[in-house]
Amino acid sequence: MNELIIFNIGRDVRNMDNIKLIDITADNWEEICCLHPGKEGAEFVAPNAFSIAQSVYEKGWIIKGIAKDNTLVGFTMFGYSKEMEAYELCRFMIAQRYQGLGYGAEALKVIVDSMFIHFKCKEIYLSTAPNNSRGKHIYEKFGFVSTGETCGDEDDIEEIYCLKS
Repeated sequence: MNELIIFNIGRDVRNMDNIKLIDITADNWEEICCLHPGKEGAEFVAPNAFSIAQSVYEKGWIIKGIAKDNTLVGFTMFGYSKEMEAYELCRFMIAQRYQGLGYGAEALKVIVDSMFIHFKCKEIYLSTAPNNSRGKHIYEKFGFVSTGETCGDEDDIEEIYCLKS
């Protein structure tokens, strides 16, 4: 598997040796597209196939599989959002069968550290639905703070969160 090199920039990274961000390739794209966050999670995150296609046509997004040891457990998409004019963690999902095992928290650490190092940014933004209590809990526990701002249209309003390095 191809891997994104991960650096520790001061966060607790114990027991993360086995969580890695991997390239999406001809060998694994179908498996990544088939990862599903479950009924509750599907309400809050676009299908992985849609995100992969979006990354082709909207330049600036980086897409990666999330692997624990050699098993694909999730997907992420991040990069510079022209719409937000900021670095954004646009997609983050852990497949339903791997939820509740701590992989989400571990993967979030790897993704955020990678973004701070790769982009040399000082802030990372994300947006989530107001009723995504599980996601908001993970983000807030990690240090993301609500900006008090929202984005989207009236049928799809999302709250904006920010993490500073």
